[in-house]
Amino acid sequence: MSAILQQPQADQGGDTTRLGRLERDVMLVQYRLEAMESRHESLPIRVTKLEQGFEHMAGELKALNIGLAALTDVVTDIGKKVARLLTVLMVIGGALQMAVPPLMRVWFP
Repeated sequence: MSAILQQPQADQGGDTTRLGRLERDVMLVQYRLEAMESRHESLPIRVTKLEQGFEHMAGELKALNIGLAALTDVVTDIGKKVARLLTVLMVIGGALQMAVPPLMRVWFP
């Protein structure tokens, strides 16, 4: 198929026979097919581009999922450390509440 697209010219001889009309119709269909190929409007190309886009996004989502799993592990670890710290502080606070009043009575009678 030619690289330069030109619309088929009307038959100058005025051939109205069945064969002349058929040739014009074939030329018109060929012209339109060449135009679609040159403008990339055919369905397989669009589907291929969409598939490539979806595959690219799927890859990005997998990478995002891996990063999210790592972040979840870090946050869980921080949460465990905070819970341990609060437990230790509560135990120390309870011990001080029991020990400080008698000591205050002894030191400051």
